Amino acid sequence: MRKISALVALVALVASPAVGLDSYWHSQCNQKVGAQFGFTEDAWKVMQLGNFSPDFFGPVSEYGSRNFKSKELQAVNEYIANNPQVRGAAIYLHFDNLNGDFQHNSDFDYVFSHLLQNTQHVLADYSRLPPDERVRRVLTLITLGASLHAVQDFYSHSDWIHNDFNATDVKMVRLPSGELRAPTWFEFRSRHDEPDNWPFQVRSGIYPPTAGALNTHTHMNHDNSRLLYTEYENPGQPLRSQAEYHNAGPAAARGDDASDLAHQQLAVVTAMAASVEWVKKIEENADAKKAIESAKDWNLKTHDPGLAKELKAGEITQMALSCAAGKWDGDNPPSDRGALCRSVLDRKMNSVGGMTGLWSDIIGLATNLLTPFALKFTGLFWEVHRQYHILERLVQDIGSNSGHYAFSKK
Repeated sequence: MRKISALVALVALVASPAVGLDSYWHSQCNQKVGAQFGFTEDAWKVMQLGNFSPDFFGPVSEYGSRNFKSKELQAVNEYIANNPQVRGAAIYLHFDNLNGDFQHNSDFDYVFSHLLQNTQHVLADYSRLPPDERVRRVLTLITLGASLHAVQDFYSHSDWIHNDFNATDVKMVRLPSGELRAPTWFEFRSRHDEPDNWPFQVRSGIYPPTAGALNTHTHMNHDNSRLLYTEYENPGQPLRSQAEYHNAGPAAARGDDASDLAHQQLAVVTAMAASVEWVKKIEENADAKKAIESAKDWNLKTHDPGLAKELKAGEITQMALSCAAGKWDGDNPPSDRGALCRSVLDRKMNSVGGMTGLWSDIIGLATNLLTPFALKFTGLFWEVHRQYHILERLVQDIGSNSGHYAFSKK
């Protein structure tokens, strides 16, 4: 299981464009939630691993079923074959336009409303588990993070921030920092309760991306700060700027570094505000709020040093593999993020939390997929998905086994 978890994480990042906001930006959104609600550093970092799970368990299965033919990787094929439900659930947590299913604003509203209800119910149910506070806290934080992944991806994978909100009665919001953000979905909906009658139609990127289409996942996402993406749908998979598809809204991208960053950051700060709003809405359910309150003050270093090591292992794995795959902040990260990734890949960081050996093994895996590998710590943060069906429960009545959204159940 340890070997499989490491390989699954690597291939999910390296092999497929179907990921959300790059890891750095998801982490920034989750850290904002942690600060807003008084989470300890350990608590929000566990939540971040949960946020990573729709990517961790998502794209690898379709890639693995086609490409894991070597004898060394047969265990991964077996793992995927034995867990189709996890993969099937993960694809619905990115707000991608799967199979062209998103046709109306009410379709997005359906996903938002059902995901909120599901998250509340799942968190509330944890209070009825056998008395294992450790597992309850892990489940609560992982579930909350996975739910937040979908919310954050809406603002990255759709054209929401391309709209001229100041032309409506729900205006752009000035932040204390001086930055502007777009209103959130629920802020707009609070003034206009019939989404199909809104003055604009929301679109998200077609996934899998298809050659010749304008609104593909590749073109429409705001996942990295330079708007540079590999066009998987075109021959040669060229790396190019997608700014031409983002030249709309209050911070239009024009193809230069400054405007491209401003456009992407509008998506990020809006996703941050939406993340905080999302937790507030979840906490409208008293039992769900109770679960969050019981988990947010967790200090693993003091109370569970073994699990603290697992958390560090997960954190390092995510960062190392994200850098190797160009998914920390794109294929050419700017400034300090670029320096960090170069250090990771050049093995210049010899010690992280006293875990030099683990770091070396992870980098070895990230740079050579065929290197035999086993994590030195058990994977509670990953295994809870299989044991408690977290992602499947989050997407109940949202997605079906056919790969289509379940809008017919409205």
